[in-house]
Amino acid sequence: MSFQNLSKGSILYIEALDPYAIDPANNQFEYKGANLVAPGNKYTASVATSNNLSLSNKTNLRFRRVTEHNRQPLSINTNRIEQAARMANGTTRKYFIADKLSISASWEMVPSFRNETVDGGWGAEDIKNFYESTAGRGAFRIKLNPTVFSPELITDSAGALSDDYTYTVMFTSCDFTVIKRGIQPFWSVNITLEQV
Repeated sequence: MSFQNLSKGSILYIEALDPYAIDPANNQFEYKGANLVAPGNKYTASVATSNNLSLSNKTNLRFRRVTEHNRQPLSINTNRIEQAARMANGTTRKYFIADKLSISASWEMVPSFRNETVDGGWGAEDIKNFYESTAGRGAFRIKLNPTVFSPELITDSAGALSDDYTYTVMFTSCDFTVIKRGIQPFWSVNITLEQV
């Protein structure tokens, strides 16, 4: 199997550390305090670099690519916060406060680790590890790439579109189900994020 280079990148990037970064030299990574060889495909340096998941920046806060492997439709809903009141003359007056996004995403049969995903992006264990970390319990930043433009415009700090698609969010729900076990377990992952 070879990794697929998706011309438009992933739709979801999470700003985080990357504790499960795989060393391309020996295909090893640190998992729950032990150094293990990643089961399955070899994770190459070029794939790691193109996904912003290289070993050299695992302790740096960066936008990490989340896999598109068997991702179901990503839902972006707007919750309008407003106050409406009927006036004495029968008209309605509204006070607009803010629009906040609610984002839902799910994956079916996604591998545990990035070396078995089709594009080399974060797998189920990476998402689970982030959700259970201190960073996942509070507010964090994400970038969405729903456009037809190059992902560099979305992920690069110098990109013109970067700020338009950067949101500070928190998890409102997250669940993981192991569906099948093989070289790696395959998971069903569902997450819901809400803009702060």
